[in-house]
Parts: sequence; C-alpha cells; structure tokens
Amino acid sequence: MSRAVIDPATLAGRAIDTVLGLVGRTDRPAGEDDTGSGRWLKVTVYRAPDDVRTAVDGTGPLSRMRHEIEVTVRPAPGDKGTELAARPTAPDGGSVDLRRAIRGALREQKSVLECGEVVQPSRPGSSHPGPAGQVLRAVTSRAWGEGRL
Repeated sequence: MSRAVIDPATLAGRAIDTVLGLVGRTDRPAGEDDTGSGRWLKVTVYRAPDDVRTAVDGTGPLSRMRHEIEVTVRPAPGDKGTELAARPTAPDGGSVDLRRAIRGALREQKSVLECGEVVQPSRPGSSHPGPAGQVLRAVTSRAWGEGRL
C-alpha cells in the first residue's frame, strides 16, 4: 500500500486559489472594474482637517509618494473627522502594486494620526506549521495593501 505525499505549499496554494475564487480575485489590473484610474482610495481619520493636512504635507507615509499621487483632505460627512483620499496621477491609474502601496500608505497615515504609531498584529500571527497556518500567513501578509481582515 502506498501513500501519496502532498506538498504543504501546493496544498496552501490550492486553498488560496479556492478562497480567491469564492471572494473574488483582486489581482486585476486597474481599469478592468470599478478600481479604474479615476477612483479615489479613502480613509476617514478621527482628527481635525488641519491636523491631517499638516501630517500629510510633512513626513508621513503619503508624503513619500507625493510625486506619484494626488491627495485631498476634507471634512468627513456628518462632522465625523476628516476624509483623506489619494489616487494615482498616472493616466492609466497606475499599477496594481501602486494602488496597494497607496492603500498601505493611507492605512499607515490613519494609524499614525489616530494612535501615534503604526499598529501591527502580534507576531507570529499563526505558528501552526500546517496548511491552515500557511494560508493564514499568506492572506495576512497581503491584507495591509488590499482587502479587509
């Protein structure tokens, strides 16, 4: 009697493909769907607009990308803080990696403004060596730039 040996990385890759098939793939190039070139990426920050404007113009994560993006700061609807928005200045909407970088920078800027630091999950996120742990590590490693977790 022989036993088939399955590589855990292959199994994790299949699991990721299955999950992406269920929730929708997010590796589409900009412009194929509603993530097109004119779409703003936004966060709402619980701070006054002047505080946010000063931080964005200073040395924050968004200021490092200033030559590639357009940024707007305005009061959030319902007087609930400030709406901080950014989008690529490239006519084609930029690459998928650029949009992920913008999302990450917006989240970092929000965290710095509200908490004073970038809050990170505890490490290691999952110490389980099996396929479930590998899937969880793969998903959480991409979550900062895209999606919700």
